[in-house]
Amino acid sequence: MSLWATSPTASKAKIEAMRIGAMLITAAVLRAQPSQELDSVQKIRVRMAFHLTHQPNYTCLETIERSFRPSQAQKFKPVDTLRLEVALVDGKEMFGWPGSRSFEDSDVTKLVNSGAIGSGDFGAHAKALFSSRIANFHYRGVVTFRGKDAIKVDYDVPQMLSGYTLKVGRASAIVGYHGTFYADAATYDVIRIEVMVDSIPPLLALSATSDVIEYAAVRIGAGDFLLPSESELHMIGLGGAENANRMTFSSCKEFLGESVLTFEEPVPAKPEASPVAPRQFDLPKGLDFYITLTEELDLASAAIGDPVHARLGQDLKYNGEVLVRKGAAVRGRLMHLEKHDNYSVVGIRFNEIDAPGIEARFQGGLTQIFGASPVRGRIVLPQKLPGEGIFAVPSSQTRLARGCMMYWRS
Repeated sequence: MSLWATSPTASKAKIEAMRIGAMLITAAVLRAQPSQELDSVQKIRVRMAFHLTHQPNYTCLETIERSFRPSQAQKFKPVDTLRLEVALVDGKEMFGWPGSRSFEDSDVTKLVNSGAIGSGDFGAHAKALFSSRIANFHYRGVVTFRGKDAIKVDYDVPQMLSGYTLKVGRASAIVGYHGTFYADAATYDVIRIEVMVDSIPPLLALSATSDVIEYAAVRIGAGDFLLPSESELHMIGLGGAENANRMTFSSCKEFLGESVLTFEEPVPAKPEASPVAPRQFDLPKGLDFYITLTEELDLASAAIGDPVHARLGQDLKYNGEVLVRKGAAVRGRLMHLEKHDNYSVVGIRFNEIDAPGIEARFQGGLTQIFGASPVRGRIVLPQKLPGEGIFAVPSSQTRLARGCMMYWRS
């Protein structure tokens, strides 16, 4: 089952249609508050709006640790870990795999199409609360939070103004939500935003959904900006089963345009001649070949989305012609890593072979692997994605060694 919580930002047309009503509601709520309370709430809104307006387009590495428990009485068990790159560009969230050439899509479910996943934490929740007039605010005073004074404010967003979409499988619905945020009493910078969904429609088969987003100052270029540092999303089904996602954001940097998504320190460029675009082509179907890993794959610390590096073990020939020479770099990605008590399921997809002047694409299938120990007992393999090779290893095997051989058919 796929669970997805999307951005809460309402559409421009919807906000415009409801703008007058929202302003009247907000004004009525604020008029009922003492001037000091009104002043504090307004300062927080102005401060956060300033951050959102002046921050550059930026990108961060997002690590998602997913866990699950069948009921509230049981402990969470880890499901898997994912690594994505997420960017906020002109107020819009975009997602891509680390090491890829560009952001694939603004819809995270097109990258991660199984398990619980969410979006909106990177910037859209804050934008909806502080850069629009869809929320009602309720000042709750100065409290002690993380050992220092913080202003506590409750808020609610009615369903008629909300753009918060919940999706479970193919079912989706726009929902209202409420929550609390805390701001530093000295600087008025937001420290935490808590989000709880109201009145979830029965078609989604969820009893509750909540999200907590932590904020911290992050250095990007020559400036410090208030950005999300981590968040935790919980989705509880009608039967009591619960999915939890813990997300952390790191390696944030300014986004300057479409480029290879890497988080390594840049190497000073050497003067080079103008590059010649490589010849791109698709491999013919039905070619059998093998590749070898050029770097060890540590299954204990790896995450879905991590690049996997290999090289071609033989010349690729078709109709007597050598299409790609032995030794060419083969680029792939870890697409599945599911750990069970006595075995782990690994899914890898290779789809590109690079050689000087050549870029060959293929969507193949794994036919054999040497380097994965056999698993004793019953195993259950998930449905594989197009071009993905799925196999199982014993829990005791925590790595695929450099030189591991994999046989593929294009």
